[in-house]
Amino acid sequence: MSDTVTIQPITMDNIRDVLRLEVAPDQKAFVASNMVTMAFAYVDTYVPYAICAADRVVGLVAIEYVPENPIEDRHWICRFMIGEAFQGKGYGSAGMREAMAMIAAKPDSDRVRLSVVPENLRAIRFYERLGFVDIGEELQGEAVMEHVLAK
Repeated sequence: MSDTVTIQPITMDNIRDVLRLEVAPDQKAFVASNMVTMAFAYVDTYVPYAICAADRVVGLVAIEYVPENPIEDRHWICRFMIGEAFQGKGYGSAGMREAMAMIAAKPDSDRVRLSVVPENLRAIRFYERLGFVDIGEELQGEAVMEHVLAK
């Protein structure tokens, strides 16, 4: 991967590219479509962002901040996906690192959490390679993993 990966706000210029992205067919049972993510963001507390490599949208990440929660439970990555055509090129790792850096820049962040379908072993291994650990909690049938952020 030679492109710089960034996290960008979703705008009128990139929303169609975000909505066109899909994961591989065997991954669809594990992650909501980007259309569903965008719809839920409208009524929930998380904010979706485009994951971009140079000027191309390659994925989507949704970040939630819940300030009234205890510090270890304030920052969540609610959704994360890399489009099928862009998988296996390093964009996922780079995008997740950028999302974690964005969260780490906040003054009250010391960790970030996410949840993953227990049968999604490929995603679990991916998150573990990035330093996430299973904390033995469950959220809506999914395993909760967290990463302590470097400050």
